[in-house]
Parts: sequence; C-alpha cells; structure tokens
Amino acid sequence: MPPASPRKSSTSSADRSPPRSRYLGLEAAGPYPAPGSPADWATELRVRLDAVGLAATPFRVIRANGPRAIVEFDHRAVSAIRRGLERIGSDGRGRTLRPFRTWGTLVGAKAWLRGSAGARPVSGG
Repeated sequence: MPPASPRKSSTSSADRSPPRSRYLGLEAAGPYPAPGSPADWATELRVRLDAVGLAATPFRVIRANGPRAIVEFDHRAVSAIRRGLERIGSDGRGRTLRPFRTWGTLVGAKAWLRGSAGARPVSGG
C-alpha cells in the first residue's frame, strides 16, 4: 500500500461528513393563535419558504413552545432562510414569523425557548 499523501490532512475537503446543523429560533406574532405542534410549525414554515423560493431547503422543527420554535437547518442555508423570512414579513393575514438568533448547538436555543415571550430579537448568528 503506498504511503499517504503529505498534502492531505485530516481536515481535507474530501471529507464527506454530514453538513453541520444550525438551530434558528423563530417567533410567530399576529392577531390569531401561533402554530401549536411541531407539525403545525413545519407546515407554516414550508409555506413561507415556498413564498421566498426556498421550498427545497430541508429543515426539521426540533421544539415548539407557544409562539416560539427551534428549527434545524444546514449551516449553509441559515443566512438565506433568515433573509427570506425577514423579506416576506406578514403572510397577508397579519401573522409574521420573526427569525431570532442562530445557534450552533441546542443549549442556547433551548434556554431561549424557555425564556420570556416578550424578549426582543437578537441579530447575528
């Protein structure tokens, strides 16, 4: 067996590991009840992503608590998702989905989900 190439490192771009996840906090605001279950959140989010041309973006609703939810996205999609949701604003019936902070782990996201419903959005990620 030939020796390993000295130009290859263990962090080579040839690494086929799964994409990293990012967790985006979303909050629904509007005149009628927020989505309740994670399935309701997924339906609402799919409609919003379709409206901004991001329907093919895979995601998973991790947790939902009243008007707040934590959604998992590939780290390469989070910026486009945030911009798309900010651009669409209201759904025509008065409800908005506001993107909050993005986390690399669930620890901060779960703390935010347990936090007060009146917390202000945090930009960045």
